[in-house]
Amino acid sequence: MNRYKSAAWPLACLYAGLIVYASLYPFSGWRDLGVAPWAYLDAPLPRYWTRFDVGANLAGYAPLGFLLTLAMMRMRRGWPPLTLATLAAALLSFGMEALQTYLPARVPSNVDLALNAAGALVGNDKLRAKGRSDQILGHAEQAAENGVKRARKTADCIVEKAKESA
Repeated sequence: MNRYKSAAWPLACLYAGLIVYASLYPFSGWRDLGVAPWAYLDAPLPRYWTRFDVGANLAGYAPLGFLLTLAMMRMRRGWPPLTLATLAAALLSFGMEALQTYLPARVPSNVDLALNAAGALVGNDKLRAKGRSDQILGHAEQAAENGVKRARKTADCIVEKAKESA
């Protein structure tokens, strides 16, 4: 069992829920377009991209990477927390991009997948850069709360952008 109680797992799950909501909004118009859900992986790079898209994808997954790494640091099992957290966030991103294939208002993108995974890596690297886990655990709750506040702002911004484009 864990040596310390932590809010990191519940906060990571809550934040992942926010990502699911923001990634699949609007929740209507689902249909099969006859394209494999993973077809976006070998699609050409998009012709156009905006700084907002890059920033939102990086910033959207950074708190998740941070929270997952923090939660996994307490488990003290085989794989390094940084690797597991990045892999978990990348798998979530893969799933969200694949599901966007069925939403006509959304466009799945291999660039989004890469930026989301990079955002998670940035988030968990911020935690690792602060030092050993024993030094971090005392400040973990405050850091998680700040991450959730930033996550809410990011999710609100993404939802507003989605509403504008709909």
